Amino acid sequence: MSTSTFQFDPIVPFFFAKEKRRDMLHALRRMKYEAGIRRFVLVFPYWYGEAKELHALEAYENFGDMLRELRETLAADDIEVGWWCAPSLRVGPQKVVESESPYYFQKVVGIDGALSRKANCPLDSNFQAQYCDYLQAVVSRGRPPVIFFEDDYQMSHHDVVGFGCFCPKHLQRFEAKTGRKMTREQLEELFRQGGDLAVQYRTLWAELMKDSLVELSERLRAAVDAIAPDTRMALCQPGVSDFDGMMTGPVARALAGSTRPLIRLFGTEYNSDAAQNLPRITFHMLYSKQVLDRDMELIHESDTFPHTRFFFSAVKLRALIAISMLYGLDGSLSYITQYTDGPLEESAYIEMIRDSRPFFTELRRTTQHYQFVGPRILYRPQSHVFRPIEGVRAPVVNAPAWVAALGSMGIPYTPGTGEGPVMACGEDVLDMSEQEITRLLQGGVFLDGAAAYHLSQAGYSDLLGVEMTGFEADERASIVHEKLTERNLWNDHTAGTTMYHTNLTGNTAYSQGLYKLIPGHDSIVLSEFVNDYEKPVSASAVMYTNRLGGRVAIIAFNLQLQWFAAVHNYKRKQQFRGIIEWLGGRSLPIFAEKDPNLFIIAKEENATGNKLAAIINMGMDTASRPSFVVDSTWRKRRAAYLNDHGDWISLPEPNWHPLDNDKFRWVCPIACSTLRPLVIKFSDE
Repeated sequence: MSTSTFQFDPIVPFFFAKEKRRDMLHALRRMKYEAGIRRFVLVFPYWYGEAKELHALEAYENFGDMLRELRETLAADDIEVGWWCAPSLRVGPQKVVESESPYYFQKVVGIDGALSRKANCPLDSNFQAQYCDYLQAVVSRGRPPVIFFEDDYQMSHHDVVGFGCFCPKHLQRFEAKTGRKMTREQLEELFRQGGDLAVQYRTLWAELMKDSLVELSERLRAAVDAIAPDTRMALCQPGVSDFDGMMTGPVARALAGSTRPLIRLFGTEYNSDAAQNLPRITFHMLYSKQVLDRDMELIHESDTFPHTRFFFSAVKLRALIAISMLYGLDGSLSYITQYTDGPLEESAYIEMIRDSRPFFTELRRTTQHYQFVGPRILYRPQSHVFRPIEGVRAPVVNAPAWVAALGSMGIPYTPGTGEGPVMACGEDVLDMSEQEITRLLQGGVFLDGAAAYHLSQAGYSDLLGVEMTGFEADERASIVHEKLTERNLWNDHTAGTTMYHTNLTGNTAYSQGLYKLIPGHDSIVLSEFVNDYEKPVSASAVMYTNRLGGRVAIIAFNLQLQWFAAVHNYKRKQQFRGIIEWLGGRSLPIFAEKDPNLFIIAKEENATGNKLAAIINMGMDTASRPSFVVDSTWRKRRAAYLNDHGDWISLPEPNWHPLDNDKFRWVCPIACSTLRPLVIKFSDE
């Protein structure tokens, strides 16, 4: 796909109710002629009972025949029809108990010994052979141009299995990998207790999970190549892709064969119309775009499940797709129909696609040569090996906690590349070498309490400017408020010095996610926890310039456990802005000066000097005249916004109000309403 000629051209999953053939064809044609949607993938075998019986192969043959007939029927309408293989590892006959049967497949086994009810182990030779037969049955008859494999193409997170697969075949492979025979029970005990050996073995275990999926993918690819080597086979990236050995790239390439790799990146949430989650649910696709090979085609998981506005608004879907275009993705797998015999019952999504297509197209075209700017958020995909295994679930964190914090405060960020201070939290620092940690502490870094605690325990306290410990129970219980000190110089648009601290919800994570900071003599204490007599209990935020010349800031909270007023408030918003600018030695490129919950994506084009900011209001209140503080390099003569039709509309010449430290304030003359991205371009052209 050439970015210079990019057109937003979504692919839509579609359940074809064969008993209502005429209605289904009408629905497909209606989407084509009313909304310009021309690419579809038929959902199979999820809602087809016959595909779960012993004669499942016949069901796949019948589906292939139907697919061929539909492709031929709709060709004159310029409608393309492929296949969405959903589910993927759960295909095949169910409830087969005779172990000698060729239809008996080893199920995925959890760390606790739980046996998945439906998910098959990819190392099972019977399953591999049967899966190849199913694919060949469909491809030989239906010749789909593309096959998407649903995101249960994973080793962990299957019904009762949270961390897998610990079946006999995988235990044998692990023994060959390590030279040490271990039972599932022994591995469970080791992984739960943690330690250096656990980290080493969990790293190898994740690699084994990735290799297992690659092995199955190569066999499936070979089966399809024997019939139609030009058929594209695409991975729907699972949410546990990093936990399962960073499998996305290797599996996608194995599925692709000689075709261009195609990946649907995850980046949505189900059963929720919450707006404040946008930064968190979209970060990983931004990260994936930066690290996956450039030849791969990456499209967004634009999923509205359960595909009705009772749970997911059309405006939220529009915002998600807009973000994916800003992040440079190549398209969208748009889940906008009902998987019922009335697929177009919810029409709002289709109407949104129809009306927003020019907006998405121009947004992607305009920003193709722009780079992200802002502080860098550290994300280490293998840091999960340092997180304890509790219960049966995989300890998956796909977005560092700084994402939610900065996203709500109107501070733009980058996925870890470029210039600017680094934001690090939790176990990510444990995945760094000594050399990487030294470089980190030589620059500018903002650590949450958990990351600072890990580094302090590793012997870096002298470079942090603090000793880190836990609170005694009575100390923690005595904390009533948090107060800014006179050393905290950033108080624009705030009142007073006190911040909420008391947790009135009874959530234990709130009190557990605190660390005691014991500052050194040269550390600057910006805020403190105080008791109900206004006496300091402990420092809560500090800054320090260390002997290497590095600048370090620490906040006492484990941000991964915090979504409370103690972190998300106006004083903290200004404090974080000031700290980040101190760390980087320069102003933020752009900052939402007053309003909360304005998520900003900031980009710059080096060749022209143009600047671009996408402002997404995650609050319920319209920001009627939002004001922004910008770095002097953003002070341009002209400003324009992208309207719904994909046209750039000039705004009045910006009135830049000068501030201290070579900053300028700009008040946007147009309102920013909830989840309607306001995209502003600044230029001298």
